[in-house]
Amino acid sequence: MSHPKNLTRFRTLDVVAADPRVVEVWDEGEDGIWIALARGWNAEGCSCVHAWRVSDALRDFRALVKPGDPW
Repeated sequence: MSHPKNLTRFRTLDVVAADPRVVEVWDEGEDGIWIALARGWNAEGCSCVHAWRVSDALRDFRALVKPGDPW
């Protein structure tokens, strides 16, 4: 069973979904994978991390180092 915040079919994203900085992880098919961030965190000025592949989503999420509200 996947983490409750991981709404994708990719169990490797459970580690991201379990992080307290994450609200939800979902897959929009042709529009890629999205990771909604908790209030007070941003990814390059956005409230979500977006990637086309699971490996890219994991890499981009690991790069999230500083808290802050989206621009």
